[in-house]
Amino acid sequence: MDRKNIVILGGGYAGVHAAKRLYKKFKKMRDKVTVTLIDKNPHHVLMTELHELAGGRVPEESVKISYDRIFAGTSVEVVREEITDIDFEKQVLTSDTDSYPYDYLMIATGAEPSYFGIPGIQEHALPLWGLKDAVRIREHVETMVRDAAFEKDPVRRKEKLTFVVAGGGFTGIEMIGELIEWVPILCEQHKVDPDEVRLITVEGLGQVLNTWPEKPRKKAVRYLEKNGVEIKLNSFIVQADDGKITLKDGTEILADTVIWTCGIKGSEFAEKLPLETGKMGRKRVDEYMQSPDDDRVYFAGDAVWFLEEERPLPQTVEAAEQTAATAADGIIYKICRELSCSAKEPKPFQSNFHGYMVSIGGKYGVSHTMGVSMSGFFAMGLKHLINMYYQHTVCGFNGWARYLKHEIFDIKDKRSFIRGLAAEKLASYWMTFLRMFLGAMWLVEGLKKVPAWLTDTTGSYVYWGDDGTGATPWENGGNGEETAEAVSAGTSATPWEEAAAENGEAAAEEAVAEFAPPLLDEPTALFQWVNETFVAQAPYLFQLSIVLGEIGLGLAFLVGLFTFPAAIASIALSVMLLMGALASQEILWYIAVSIVMLGGAGKAFGLDHWVMPWIKKLWNRCSLAKKTHLYLDEPVIRRRKKQ
Repeated sequence: MDRKNIVILGGGYAGVHAAKRLYKKFKKMRDKVTVTLIDKNPHHVLMTELHELAGGRVPEESVKISYDRIFAGTSVEVVREEITDIDFEKQVLTSDTDSYPYDYLMIATGAEPSYFGIPGIQEHALPLWGLKDAVRIREHVETMVRDAAFEKDPVRRKEKLTFVVAGGGFTGIEMIGELIEWVPILCEQHKVDPDEVRLITVEGLGQVLNTWPEKPRKKAVRYLEKNGVEIKLNSFIVQADDGKITLKDGTEILADTVIWTCGIKGSEFAEKLPLETGKMGRKRVDEYMQSPDDDRVYFAGDAVWFLEEERPLPQTVEAAEQTAATAADGIIYKICRELSCSAKEPKPFQSNFHGYMVSIGGKYGVSHTMGVSMSGFFAMGLKHLINMYYQHTVCGFNGWARYLKHEIFDIKDKRSFIRGLAAEKLASYWMTFLRMFLGAMWLVEGLKKVPAWLTDTTGSYVYWGDDGTGATPWENGGNGEETAEAVSAGTSATPWEEAAAENGEAAAEEAVAEFAPPLLDEPTALFQWVNETFVAQAPYLFQLSIVLGEIGLGLAFLVGLFTFPAAIASIALSVMLLMGALASQEILWYIAVSIVMLGGAGKAFGLDHWVMPWIKKLWNRCSLAKKTHLYLDEPVIRRRKKQ
C-alpha cells in the first residue's frame, strides 16, 4: 500500500499546531503516513510579539522559533521552499525547483496587510505584519531619532520626531505602547529633548479596541493619554505622501513615520488559488474547514472564511489553532478510514475563545479573559503565563525557558512588568573566588573523613539503625539534645557516635564547645525512612559515596568543571545533611553559594569554558535531547536528501 502524504503549506500558528496534532496521531504509522510542513522560512514567527521587536524591547531571536526546535525528535519533515503553484487535479505542489505530491493538503498560508486601496499607503507607510517589517520599523525609528539630533531645521526636526500609528486595534495599541517606552530612551541616548516627540494613534472608528468591553478599553485609553499619546478617532486616512498623511476631514499630519496596522486580508497566494473565495482574500470552507471545491483540501488560520453566527472568524491565534485542530481531525478521520485504523468522527467547528490581552509596552497591559477584566501588573503577568504555555506546547521546556530569558532576565531599560528587577547580571569572573572557596571547603570536609570513614567497612557513620536494644542512636543518648548537638556540616564523626559512646551530657557539651549545634534536634521522618529503606542495604557503599562525593565536588568547583551539575549535587548533599540533623547553620552557606554557582560560574577561569560547548554539541545530536526538547541552543539535525 502506498504511503499517505499529508502536506501542510505554511508554518504559522495554524500550520505548526496541525503538524503536531497529525504527528501525535500517526507517530506509530510512519511507514504508512508522512507529514510534511512546507514554509519559505526556516522558523516559526510569533506574530503576536512582533511589536516588541519593532519597539526595540527584545532581540529578533525572541520572536522566532526554528522548526528544528519544534519538530526535533518527530517524524514531521520540514521543507524550506516557496511554493508557486498547486495542481489540484494531479494533487501536487510545485516550486521553481521541485514538486511535492499530496493525498491531503492543508493550506495555512496566513494573511498579509490590507491597504484598502488608499492612495500612497503601500508606498509610504510601514506595515507591521512580518518579521522583516518589524526589523525595518525598529531600524527606521532609531534612524529618525538619530537624524533628528543633527537636524537644524525645526520643521524637519518635528517631522522626524512625529510617529503615527494608523489603527487602534490590538496591533496598533501594542505598537504605540512600545513607542511610549522606547522613543524617550532613544532620545536620551542621542541627546534629544523627549518633549519634542509627538506620538499619534489614528483610528477610523469611534473608539480604539472597538470589540472590547468598556472597562478595560477605558483603562487602555487613560494610560495612552497619560503618556502623551494623541488619539484621533473617526479619522480615516484618505491619502499618504512622502512625509505626510491626509485625513478625511482634510487634516494633514506631517510625519516621517507612519506605521500601518489597520487591517489584514488572506494571503495573495491563497487568494489566487482556483477555489471558492469568501471575502478579504480568505477562502470559503465548510464546518470541517474543508474546501467546498475539493474534499482533499483543507484551510486553517487566517486564510479561512467561515461565518459563525453570521460573523467571520477573527484572525487571532486561538482561531488559528482551533481551525487547525478541526482540519487535522478531518484529515485523520479520512486517512484512518482508508487504512482501517481507529479515529473519532470529526466534530463541526465551534469556537471556544477565551478573551483578549494587549500589552501597552512592557510595563502595562489590559486583558479581558473568561469574563474577567484586569490591568497593569496582573494583566501582564497573565499574558506572560499564556505565552509561556504556548511556547511549552510548541517546544517544551526549552521554549518557555527562552521566553523568560528574553522577556524577564535579559530585558533592558527596566521594560518589563517587574521593572527589570531580575535583569541585573553578575559577571561570572566575580564568582571565581567564591567557586574555588566552596570547592576548598568541600575538599577539606571530604579529606577529613577519609581516615575513619574509609576504614570502617561496617558503614556505621551513615547507617544508624536499631543497635539491638530496640532503640535508635537518637534515643540512646537519653534525649534529642544530647545526641544531636555534636556535629556540624563538616565533622567526620556523627552525633550519634559521640553521644552514644559517652552516653551523657558532658560529651554533648564538649562537642558543642567545638562545633555549632545542628539546626534540627533530630532527623526528619523522611531521612529516617531513607536510612532504613535504602542505606541499610549497603551502608559502606553509601558511606564511601559521601566521602568521594565531597572530594569530587571540591575538585570540580576548584577547577570549574561540570559546575552546574556539581552545584545541583552540592545542594542535594547539603539538604541531606540538614534533614539528617547532621548540619549546623553553616550548611545554609553551602546551599546559598551552590545556588549562585548555577549561573555558569565555571565558564570564567574554569574548564567549563572549553568542555561545555563540546558537551552541548554532543547532547544536541542525541535523540533523547530532541524527543524531550531539552537540547541546549539549537538541535543538530541531519537532513535527509530527497530520493
